[in-house]
Amino acid sequence: MNPETHVHRARLYKLASLAFDRPGDELTAALESGEFADQLVESARALESDALADHAEFVADHSPSDEAGIETLEGKYADLFGFENGGELSQYEIEYSPGTILTSTDTLADLSGFYRAFNLSTVDGARDRSDHLCLELEFCSHLALQTAYLRQTGDETGIGVLENAQADFLEDHLGRWIPRFRETVEEETEVAFYRELAGLLDELVATDADRFGTEPKVFPETPPSPTENFIGGDEEGDFRCNGCGIDNMPGQNPTMPNAPGGPGRNRDGPN
Repeated sequence: MNPETHVHRARLYKLASLAFDRPGDELTAALESGEFADQLVESARALESDALADHAEFVADHSPSDEAGIETLEGKYADLFGFENGGELSQYEIEYSPGTILTSTDTLADLSGFYRAFNLSTVDGARDRSDHLCLELEFCSHLALQTAYLRQTGDETGIGVLENAQADFLEDHLGRWIPRFRETVEEETEVAFYRELAGLLDELVATDADRFGTEPKVFPETPPSPTENFIGGDEEGDFRCNGCGIDNMPGQNPTMPNAPGGPGRNRDGPN
């Protein structure tokens, strides 16, 4: 694969992460300028997948670009995903897994291990768990962008490390729960922007799984929350603080595992 392919993969993961996060200044600017829609469609078409392109064009068609439309989207996000309005759609991997508290703890530890291996950590003040959708998408974007860089430099050893990491991450994490997440979004909302965005993400993950020669075992139909019995009774637990973020460990480089410097989940907008 040429470097441009990985750049477009990185951009799609980045844009999906931006769009599934709580709407803020960055997404607002990208929507108002039209950059979000334009770049989403451009990268989807560049990956030569009709399904990806169709989803991207539909998302673009339903992307608000004026103040009123963006405010409406913010309200829809709060209704669907936000803790303040009791949003019912979880953006956390372990909520879709059939595991127990113990296996969920292992999942969180494994995710944190992936991030640490590439010198990434949560930004100061970020409170979301390591299995948050936006964190996982940012991680995939990061690996894809570093793969593009090493393709340009011809570092075959480094490319091998990065491609193996992407295959493992898709097989063990994103590829296992994103199909369930897509189904949940499609079943629970009529908001076209989020329905098609979930479809695009599912297609992107499936395409990448095939690209890296892995076959993730998708979680069975959404089980009860793994914390349900732990908290007891009819009480409800909600970890959705919607302040997720990953960042570099000080003085380190994310290009390769355990190497010094680089960017994490500190968004500068679509690029």
